[in-house]
Amino acid sequence: MFRLRLAALLAAIVLAVGFVLLRVVYRVVFGGVGAGTGPVLLELPRLRLDGPFSHISLLGPITLVGLGNAALSALPVAAIIVFFGLLNAVINVQSLFARGAGRGPLRAISRSLVIAWATFPALLESVRRVRVARSLRGERSIESLLVPIFEQTIERALALAASMETRGFAATRVVTGVCEAPVVLRDAGLNFGAAPDKTGWHLDELNVTLEPATLTVIVGATGSGKTSLLHSMSGLFQHFYDGTQQGRIDIAGADRASTPPRDTAGFVGLVAQNVRLGFAAETVHDEIGFALAVRNVAPPIVHARVLEVAARLKIEHLVDRPIEQLSAGEASLVAIAAALVNHPILLLVDEPLADLDTAARDRVCTVLGQLAHEAGVCVVIAEHNTKEFASIADAWLQIRGSRLHQLPADSPADSWGSALPSSGSGPGIATAAQGARRDIGAVPAVPLASIRRLSVRHKTNLVVHDVSVEVQAGELVALRGSNGAGKTSLLRAIALPTAADTVIVAGQDVRSLKRRTRRQTVALVPENFDDLLFAITVAEECRRADRTLREPNFRRALPAATDTERSTAALFAHLLGFNAPTDAAPLLQRHPRDLSAGERLCLVMAIQLAARPDLLLVDEPTRGLDQVARALVSAALLTAAGAASAVIFATHDDDFAQDLATRNLHMQAGRLAAPIEVLS
Repeated sequence: MFRLRLAALLAAIVLAVGFVLLRVVYRVVFGGVGAGTGPVLLELPRLRLDGPFSHISLLGPITLVGLGNAALSALPVAAIIVFFGLLNAVINVQSLFARGAGRGPLRAISRSLVIAWATFPALLESVRRVRVARSLRGERSIESLLVPIFEQTIERALALAASMETRGFAATRVVTGVCEAPVVLRDAGLNFGAAPDKTGWHLDELNVTLEPATLTVIVGATGSGKTSLLHSMSGLFQHFYDGTQQGRIDIAGADRASTPPRDTAGFVGLVAQNVRLGFAAETVHDEIGFALAVRNVAPPIVHARVLEVAARLKIEHLVDRPIEQLSAGEASLVAIAAALVNHPILLLVDEPLADLDTAARDRVCTVLGQLAHEAGVCVVIAEHNTKEFASIADAWLQIRGSRLHQLPADSPADSWGSALPSSGSGPGIATAAQGARRDIGAVPAVPLASIRRLSVRHKTNLVVHDVSVEVQAGELVALRGSNGAGKTSLLRAIALPTAADTVIVAGQDVRSLKRRTRRQTVALVPENFDDLLFAITVAEECRRADRTLREPNFRRALPAATDTERSTAALFAHLLGFNAPTDAAPLLQRHPRDLSAGERLCLVMAIQLAARPDLLLVDEPTRGLDQVARALVSAALLTAAGAASAVIFATHDDDFAQDLATRNLHMQAGRLAAPIEVLS
């Protein structure tokens, strides 16, 4: 519980100093700081407001004594800020709150405090992410900060609360699981709409029995309900997300309808889709041991169990590392370890391969296979990437419409044809990509984009080192490399360069361009593309983009607002494959986050493509997408790589890159590791 963390204290001191300065500025603006004797440092005119604000005066003389009094008035609050910073620097406050949440008179308050304490850093991170997103979209208005910051903070708080719930946080009773029957669904139904008329999402006639020591993969289209089916087994669907269950769902002998997740945490482990959102601790050791710590298990036993699980997953070297320093692959393994610390009977894993490179995918698949077939755990996985599990899965379940179908277990990749979502993009995309390559023709004397000796440093780490590359019009360039190779940092540095003459696109130095006109030269769709969504309806997102593009300082202004054929909404409809913009009208009235992942990505691409950039950058365009959504994204990238434009996309998806890219760039440890490879 005790540790020394100077960063927390330094942050508190900076915040306290900022508060004192803000207080002094406030006193200067509202009435001046001329109280007391002593020389006048600055004689500002006193301005008195009229009408109902006549009692308010602005500015006035500034004296040294007045400045001192203004600063002194802020010291009590600043001292409190520093005190809590010191407390956080020497004591793991979150762990302290977590212990108090299990028992005692302040249990309810402690539950709220532990979530609030962990959510506050997420608020600061949201501000940082949204500031970057505003630059990428060319936004300047203050109101554009509010919606995404609020939504991201709520998303973090909900994910954290769900993570704590499934790990036994604040459990009041202990339920014992039955190893022989991990999952039994009998005439079950799931519904997010009204139960009688089933107007919302629903799954019906669920009859499934899963055995110990088996690995089952659930497949289906994006938005079909794979995650909801997993959460019906974890209990979050019924007890956290307010879904409705019919029929019977027994998990290791416990009736899921009447048993909340926190009471079954001892034998049900859950690895969520976005593992970082659910991390509750600051270090890997505390994260893995969190489920035991909240049950007040003795620290020596917790430590021994953490080392045992870490050794099983071969991540002993990560135990003392801060959570924020983990790569995507390492974060997935830590999340699996945290779910295994209680030796679960049932392990539920939601899209574990979405963020991983090939080596990390192989490692995670091997671990999950060993847990099922050697440790006897019943493992259930929801996943789009089916190829990696073809040799280790014992059963396959597919969601089609409102039904769950059991698929043959023999040679799924070869025998089922279109029954499973493919990992590739299809021969049509490959043919189109090769056609795009042929259209490039002879290489022009002047490239469309030139990256010149570009380097990026994160604090003391050099994450991109001296990268130089040229891109021709019409190219679709795949940026490849392992997790942590520097692909995301390179794309962001191309879109938002900090040094002059390092990124030249269409003959212009991108660093010298203004925020709102930069998108016409280079535009980025980041990996977390939801960051670029600022409004509460799709229609408002499209109108916002159109308003920005029609400002006088744009080189290529859009036609009048009445010309719907050239609007962002029309481009969005086109990317989704609709024949006419009116066909997408129902989607325009929805909240952007209510769209499927593929639809949201196409919306963000439409927003960025509406500026008609010379160079489009896309980070991990197929992450978490099914075959249909991947085809939409592929077509959108082909559209973007026109005769006078080019696309660079970073991806771990080997099949997607092979089918679509006209050229590969390989990154390793922040450098371009190999010469440019042209696909034959």
